Order: sequence, then structure tokens, then C-alpha cells
Amino acid sequence: MRDQGLPKGMVAKLWSEVKDYAQDEISAGARAKVKEILQKGILDEFEELIQCTWYERSENRKDLRNGFYARGLLTTMGHITGLRIPRARHLKFRSSFFGWYKRRREEFDLAVLKCFVSGASTRKVGGITRAFTNAGISASAVSRILKGVDQELRAFRKSPISGRYRFLFIDGMWMSVRKRYDRKSPVLFALGIDENGTKTLLGFKLTFSEGKLDWAAFLEDLRKRGFDDDALELIVHDGAGGIAAAIADVFPYTPTQLCTEHKIRAAAAHLKNRAQRKAFMAQARTIYHASDVPDARKRLDTFSDQWRTDEPRAVNSLRRNFAKTLVFMQFEKHLWKTIRTTNPVERYQEKVRGRIRNMRSFTDDRSCERIIYALVAGDTEDMIRQIYT
Repeated sequence: MRDQGLPKGMVAKLWSEVKDYAQDEISAGARAKVKEILQKGILDEFEELIQCTWYERSENRKDLRNGFYARGLLTTMGHITGLRIPRARHLKFRSSFFGWYKRRREEFDLAVLKCFVSGASTRKVGGITRAFTNAGISASAVSRILKGVDQELRAFRKSPISGRYRFLFIDGMWMSVRKRYDRKSPVLFALGIDENGTKTLLGFKLTFSEGKLDWAAFLEDLRKRGFDDDALELIVHDGAGGIAAAIADVFPYTPTQLCTEHKIRAAAAHLKNRAQRKAFMAQARTIYHASDVPDARKRLDTFSDQWRTDEPRAVNSLRRNFAKTLVFMQFEKHLWKTIRTTNPVERYQEKVRGRIRNMRSFTDDRSCERIIYALVAGDTEDMIRQIYT
């Protein structure tokens, strides 16, 4: 056997030197040198596989050559094109050099995914990558990278819910999806807090409405995945009719907390004088800073006396079903701030709103759910690792 050429460690060192020399732009000459090094290493590996060089007669020969195919390698340092990969007639050849650069391909795809998640469109991502490599990638290539997220999303939806959650927060947000008859559709969210205070997003689902049937199906899916309703002590929601009816069907014996913030907003919507909205809401919030239920009711009466003359409808709205907003006071005091509103799950929704602020709408269900998962349910770097596993 002839000399096997440069070791991989030396190739890495040379690659690093080329990168340092080229700095912001890898020159064509530098890429040609890298290609030469890679090509030699690939051919040497192939000879090691078949145990024979060109035109050599040997009893150790494992297989015969069967031509070549061309392959490129896109990395964060440039696009290496036209690598000749040899084929064997029977044995399967896979160069370790492509495995060696797998990490760099992962980093490149991770950068693409992060650009997309941060707000760039697929076409803009192509332009961004073109600024760092001589080739860039097309919008369709970005879409192919994003398809790996779909696989992770499917796994997330089927993953068992094994924890024991004391509190369940449910809420919906509306999104524009063009292929849903150009109408807005809600995404239902569910978040749990376990016995240790750990918050976990349990699921989300794009549906056609926030009606009873859609919410009931969503909650039933949580149970099918293993959600333990025996451990559940409280459900926090915004008071919408569909949610309340679904909870009554799926979790009929679980106490519910009406989100105090939603209650205040709903009351403020009845104000005649919109200029008073900020003051009205600020004072209403102090009601829920009470030390106990009697104190909260006393504060409500004081608030009502102050505002009823000018804003009777707003005050009556706040007083309606007031007891349903005080259920949180039955629990440990250090939990009150957390469990009196749907804020824990709304923080996830804010991530989505921040990402889509400049978007008119999503193309279809898949693109909508894909970006939501990438933003709120998955760690982007871990996602890429899973896609490559």
C-alpha cells in the first residue's frame, strides 16, 4: 500500500490557516487548495477501503472501482464544488471527511434556522448566507432545512406527558393563515407548572375556532399523552365561553381561576371615557393585591364607589363573577402572583407575536406551526442536533 497522505489533523490545521489568511472572504485560490487536500484524502480513504491502488494487482483487493460522482460541500467558510467521490462495485464507500465536516454543516444549518426564527424570510436568509459564502442558498434550500423542524414537531406532539402538574394554564392567540380561507385562526396553548414550580409547555394546536369542541379536543389530547388530572389542582384561563364549557366536560371536578388581567381588560373595554383607561386598570389591579378574600371584596367596594358614577358599565363588568377571580387565594401566598393570571403561557405567545409582527400572514398550517414550535417549544441548537442524529 502506498502512503495514505495527510492525516485529518493536518487537514484541519491547514483549513484553519486558510481561513485565517482569507479572513472575511475565502479566495478562489484558497478554496482550490482546500479542495485539493480534501480530494487527496478522499481518494486515499477509498484505496484503503478496497485495499488496492490504481491498476494494482493484489490478493488483498476487496472490490473493484466503479467510476465517480461529483459532490459539493457548503460550509460557513465557502462552497467547495466538484469533489470527485469514487464508487466501488459492491462495497459502500462513505468518506469520513464528510463526517468530519458534519459539524460545520450543522453550524451552517443552525445559522440558517436562527435567521429564519429571528424574522428573516426564506428569500432573505438566502441573501444573508450569500454574504458569508460564495454560493449562498436558495429559498427552497432554506425550506428543506426547515422541514427537519417538522419531524421534531411531530415528535413533540406525540411525546408522553410524564410530569405531575399542579396548575394548568390555557389560552389562545389568533393568527392569519392564507390557506385557511384568508381568515384568522386561533392557536391553542397549554402550559403546566409542576410540584417544583417548573414551567413546561405541554402543547399547542392550530384550530378553526375557540369553541367548546376545539378546546375539548385539545384538552383530551393532553390526557391521551398522559396528563395526570389527579394531580391537577387548578386551571387558569381567560373566561371565554368555549374554554369554560370544554373544561366542564374534560376536567369537571377541577377548580378554575379566571385570569384577573383578562377580567380587568374586559371591564376597561366598557369605559365611556377612553382617556381614563390607564388609571382605571391600574386601580383595578390593586384589588388583587389584597391580603385575603374579605380584603379583596372591601377593595372592590371602594373601587366601585369611586368609579360607578362615571363608568357604571365598566364597574358592573368587573363585579360580575368576581368570585371566580379570587380562587388563587386558596393556595400558598407565594404562588398568588403566578397563578392569578394566564401570564405564564402568554409569555410564549409574546415570543410569537414579536416574530410575526412584520408578517402579514402565514402561507399554510405547516409554516405557522413550524415557526411557533421553533420559537416556543424547541431549543434551536438541540433541534439541529436531533435532525442530524
